[in-house]
Amino acid sequence: MAAGPTAPIPIMRPHLPPLEPFTAIVAELFETRRLSNFAKYTRLLEERAAVVLDHPSPSSVSSCDVGLTLAWRALECPPGEVIVPSFTFCSTVNALRWNGLEPVFADVDPQTYCLDPDDVQRRITTRTVGIAAVHVFGLPAPIAPLEGLAREHGLKLVFDAAHGLGGRYQGKALGGFGDASVFSLSGTKLVTGGEGALATFRDPAVAERFTYLRAYGFKADYNCRYIGLNGKLSELNAALGWLSLDLLESALARRQDQVQRYRQALVDCPDVSWQAVPAGCIHGYKDLAVRFRTPEQRAAVEAALTAGGIMTKRYFLPVHRMDAYRDWARTRLPVTDQLSERLLCIPLYHDLAEDGIEAIAGIIRTSLKRTAARHWAA
Repeated sequence: MAAGPTAPIPIMRPHLPPLEPFTAIVAELFETRRLSNFAKYTRLLEERAAVVLDHPSPSSVSSCDVGLTLAWRALECPPGEVIVPSFTFCSTVNALRWNGLEPVFADVDPQTYCLDPDDVQRRITTRTVGIAAVHVFGLPAPIAPLEGLAREHGLKLVFDAAHGLGGRYQGKALGGFGDASVFSLSGTKLVTGGEGALATFRDPAVAERFTYLRAYGFKADYNCRYIGLNGKLSELNAALGWLSLDLLESALARRQDQVQRYRQALVDCPDVSWQAVPAGCIHGYKDLAVRFRTPEQRAAVEAALTAGGIMTKRYFLPVHRMDAYRDWARTRLPVTDQLSERLLCIPLYHDLAEDGIEAIAGIIRTSLKRTAARHWAA
């Protein structure tokens, strides 16, 4: 058995740029007193993000949650149903309800954990107005099939790209797909501004409407043209995000290496499997989820890691199992339910050392062996 860690291991730690450039920016902002209202560093963030996201004009916003809500509002969907995975964070679905849209929960692919286009197609009716897809844990959703369904049926397609920075689909970053995509810069993401998000749109007119909606609904003249919200990103968050975007490629390479180390360390564990990465996709690995053969194995490993001072996360709790959405759980979602019982996210962050990975893998391996021994002894 690998030696246990000498100190608690969190599930994540934000990867930050050097302190000195950021403190210089803070000093500048204290001097200018220009802390918000889409000023210098918001513009710099958007310019740098255009290159990173393969999109000419991303728009910053205060959070991915607000960004998704306003993206659907900017698209001006008529009342109706939006097909959405339940295997996601609640913001994906909250954004629909804030816009008066009705969620229709669809199942996900058992290998990729992303929205299953075949199940989406089965759920399209005359009341369907949109599809909300998710790049789960940083793996691109099946973009081409979903875009084909959206075109065929005249539906809006929005990607919750909260985990999407670093992911690539058929050689391109994820900013140019769908009618809209929203990327998170919160403190748990591969690249962070502390808080914040970036939104991209296919139609420049929709993008322009979004820039009004994120600023109360007006620009400069205090005359609301749309019913907006305060979605302004502070200059402090924008500056941190601007500096951090330069770290994306190295951060992604580091995570790819760490994931391979985990997989090699657990290659002899037949009861462990991993999220499949289809050809043509690059996984951004915002999270690393281990899939166990049984719920009992997941629970045993979770307890063993917790006892060893290692933080884990059961992710996601399906939205259709949440109190606010139980009334919308109208059909069975067997893959979603199975994944929620068997997946466990384990630590993955830039400065997680190799011996930490080995220790975590050792605890997982030992726990599985003990669980198997108890099973055969019973």
